Amino acid sequence: MNAPLNAAFNATARPPLLDVRGVHCVLGGQPILTDLNLQIKAGERVALIGPNGAGKSTLFQVISGLRPLRAGSVWLAGRRIDRLNPAQIARAGIGRSFQSPQVFSRLSVADNLRACLLAAQPARRWWLPYQRDAELRQQVAHWLQALQLRDCADMPAQNIDYARLRALELGLGLINRAPLLLLDEPTAGMNRAQAAHMLDLIEQLCGDRTLLLIEHDPDAVFRLATRVVVLHQGRVLADGAPEAIRHDAQVQAVYLGTAP
Repeated sequence: MNAPLNAAFNATARPPLLDVRGVHCVLGGQPILTDLNLQIKAGERVALIGPNGAGKSTLFQVISGLRPLRAGSVWLAGRRIDRLNPAQIARAGIGRSFQSPQVFSRLSVADNLRACLLAAQPARRWWLPYQRDAELRQQVAHWLQALQLRDCADMPAQNIDYARLRALELGLGLINRAPLLLLDEPTAGMNRAQAAHMLDLIEQLCGDRTLLLIEHDPDAVFRLATRVVVLHQGRVLADGAPEAIRHDAQVQAVYLGTAP
C-alpha cells in the first residue's frame, strides 16, 4: 500500500481540509521533502510516523509557514496558505504544539490562557481592564478546569512541571478554535502515567478537531489515530488505517532498517 490512499478514505467526495500538493523542501542543498502529497479531511485524526530524518518535523514547519517551499503548495479549506506568514496561517485556522513547549514562560498559567483568549478576539477593546471582564474570567476558569491546571493557575509557567507545561500548550493551541491542530510529539519526555493523562486530555478536548500529529509512541498512535501516514526519505511510503499500517511489509522494513 504505497502512496495511493486506502479506499476507505476516498469514499466521500468532500474536499480536504488540508491539501499538501507536490511539496518540495530543500535544506542546506539536501532535499528533505520530495513531491509530497497529503490530503486530510475534516474530522480525521492522522498520525505522521517514520524514522528520524524522514521529514516529519519539516512538513509541520512547511504547513505552519516556518519553512519555505522549493515547489508545490499548501491549501487549507480551499485557501492557499503557503504564501502567508506564520501568524496569518494561525489566524487562517491552524493551531499547533511544538517539540519543545512554546508558552509565555514568565506569565502565570492563567495569564497565558488570558493572553491567548484576548488574541483570539481581535475585535475586543484592549483598553478595558481585563481583571473586571467577567466573561474573560469565566473563559479562563473554564480552560483551567478543562486542562486540570486550576491548582497552578497563579504559578509562572516556567515553574510548573513538564507534563503540565504540555497541557498548557495544548490549551493555547485549542483556544482559538482552529479547525486543524498540529501536535508535535505530544507525549514525548513523559512517563507512562503522564502520557496516559495527556492522551486523555487530547481525547476529551479535541473531539471535534481535525488532528495531524507526529508521535513515536505506538500506544499513542493506535489510541488516537484513525489513519496513519508513514514518511520515508521525504516521501509518503504508506497511508491507511492503523491496523493495515501495522502489518505493512514496507513499513516493517523501514523500521527494521532493511528498506533501501
